[in-house]
Amino acid sequence: MGPVDRFVSNAIGVANAASAVKQGLFLGMCLGAALLLVALCVHDAGAQRRWVGPLSLGTVGAIVVAVVLFLGAADAPQARDGYQFDQLYGHLPGYAESAAFVMVVAAVLCTIITVVVVHGWDLGTPAGRGLAIVAVGVAVLSVYAWMRAGYIVAARAGWVEPSTHVFDVSTELALVGSVLTMLGFTWASIERFFMGRSQRRDFAELYQVLVKQRWPGVMRESWSALVPARQVSDRASEVLDALSMQADEDGLPERGRPATPESIARWVCTGESGGVGVDGLRPPSGTDTVKWVRAVGKAFEVLRASGEVELQR
Repeated sequence: MGPVDRFVSNAIGVANAASAVKQGLFLGMCLGAALLLVALCVHDAGAQRRWVGPLSLGTVGAIVVAVVLFLGAADAPQARDGYQFDQLYGHLPGYAESAAFVMVVAAVLCTIITVVVVHGWDLGTPAGRGLAIVAVGVAVLSVYAWMRAGYIVAARAGWVEPSTHVFDVSTELALVGSVLTMLGFTWASIERFFMGRSQRRDFAELYQVLVKQRWPGVMRESWSALVPARQVSDRASEVLDALSMQADEDGLPERGRPATPESIARWVCTGESGGVGVDGLRPPSGTDTVKWVRAVGKAFEVLRASGEVELQR
C-alpha cells in the first residue's frame, strides 16, 4: 500500500526504505517457516538448538548484506509504492543486487524446506496433513523467489528489457504461498479443534446425565484448556470416574460378566447391571479411553432414541 510504503520510508529517513524492510520481512518469514518445521520434525531439544543457531545467524547475516547493498545504491526519488519502485528501480545497481541476493537466499531456503517436508510428512495424521499443505505453500514461495531472482539478474545484466509482467505474476504467487504456508502450520490445530468437538458430541448426552446431573463432583478444572485433545480426554476421564461412582452406589461386584458399550448404557439408563462388574466399566486392554467412552456414549444415545427403555433414575 502506497501510504504505508511512504510512511515507513519517511520514518526511517531513507527514500524507498520500505522495499528493503519488505525484503527483510520476507527472509524473516522464510526463517519462521524453517524454525516451525524444526520444532515439528525435530523432537530432541539439543538437535533443535543445533538447527536454530545456524538458521537464525544465516538469515540475519543475509538481511544485513541486503541492507548494505540497498543503502549503497544511488539515491532515487521516493516511489509511489513498492510496485512502482520495482518497476523503476528494481534493475538498477545496488537495488538489483540487494533484491537478487535476498531472493536467492530465500529461494534456496524454501526449496530445502519443501524437500525436507515432502520426505517427512505422514498424511495419516493432522500434523502430516498440515505439513503437506506447508510443502505446497513453501514450494509456491520458492517459485516466487526463483522467478524474481532470475528476472532481476537478467534485467540487471541487460539480457531482458525491464517489465512489470514478472512482478504481476510473482505478487500473486507470494500471496498464494503465504496463505497456504500459514494454513499448513495451523491445520493440525484447526483439525484437532473440530475433531475434538465431534468426539465430545458422541458422548455429550451420556456426559449430561452421568456427570452433570448425577456426579458433578468428578468434573475437572480443564474447560479452559487450549488443547482440544486435553479437553476431550478429561471429559472422557470424568465419565469413567462417574461410572465408578455409580458402580459404588449400586454395589456392583469388582468382577463380573464381560461388558459391552450397550450393556453399560442399559445399566446407566435402567440400573440393571446384567451381571456387569466394576472391571467391565474400564476400557478393554489396548482400547483408548476416549474411544471407549465414545462407544458407550453412542450406545447410550441410540438406546434413548429408540424408546426401548426410559431413564429410570
